Amino acid sequence: MFVNVIVTTSCRERTLRKKERIWFSLSENIVDIERQTKPKMLVGALLICLSVIPSCVFPQECGLRKIRNASGGRVKRIVGGTQSSQGKWPWQAALFFKGRHYCSGAVISSTWILTAAHCFSPFTSHKPTDWTSVLGDHHLKERDERFEQRRKILNITIHENYKSMWFEGIYDTPPMNDVAILKVHKQLVFNNYVQPLCLPRPGDVFAPNEECYVAGWGHTQWNGTQPDILRESKVRIVSREVCNQEKSYNGTIHGTAMCAGFPQGGIDACEYDSGGPLVCKKCGRHYAAGLVSWGEKCALPNKYGVYANLTVLTPWITGKISTSEQGNGVLRG
Repeated sequence: MFVNVIVTTSCRERTLRKKERIWFSLSENIVDIERQTKPKMLVGALLICLSVIPSCVFPQECGLRKIRNASGGRVKRIVGGTQSSQGKWPWQAALFFKGRHYCSGAVISSTWILTAAHCFSPFTSHKPTDWTSVLGDHHLKERDERFEQRRKILNITIHENYKSMWFEGIYDTPPMNDVAILKVHKQLVFNNYVQPLCLPRPGDVFAPNEECYVAGWGHTQWNGTQPDILRESKVRIVSREVCNQEKSYNGTIHGTAMCAGFPQGGIDACEYDSGGPLVCKKCGRHYAAGLVSWGEKCALPNKYGVYANLTVLTPWITGKISTSEQGNGVLRG
């Protein structure tokens, strides 16, 4: 099978002209540059494409909103955030456990959803039949087939080295490798309200103070109420050094975790936002920098939101999906 890929150079993304088109074989790992006029300029970009797209499962167009004017209106604040609008976060997935909303996730292809491993705990289940995903959802209690696509979960694959300290009675350390991938039973249809989110590329850096967004249907405050309508909050990336200060998490933030928020608190993800993506915009596209993972309560001063670090974890994601797609099998995690 040969797949046409997009070359990325700096902040300019384009599909190659016919005379510059790159094809590569998934089955034989053979790269063929046909009639290439400037191959040296494309070597780095080609390596990016090959490492990010292990098979044809990942879409060429990701992280793009189809509704250009999607924005929140004048609505009341929640945990420092605002009510979102339909279609603004088209990759946001709502995950239901036995019919009740429990976690969020992110669409990364037409058949795969990304979420946090800790969603599948002794309080819930690892059984795919216990879970349902809804894409294009905005109002949890209002079913609207104009926007929503409902999918059963075919398979749940949790990182083999996932470790939750909480279930071992260690409450001051975030989970390690807090990531899982879900395969849905039927392909999603990409439209204005359902789109895939980009995964980080090799070398992508989400720098301290960079503005990103987190959305979800989680509690509006610690042990508070759960809203029916999707909410969003803008946060800033926080360095590991700052997040590991004694007044914050005192050295417990490891390499598979990252932080975002504000030192004064007031803005954060909260309970039932777990697994939702921390979304950062680069070069006109939206990328999943992290997944809602952990934190001390919600929005406390110096207690930043802690996210699974997808810059580190993306190779695991792409590797597992590639293995599954090439073998047409079911991952066992």
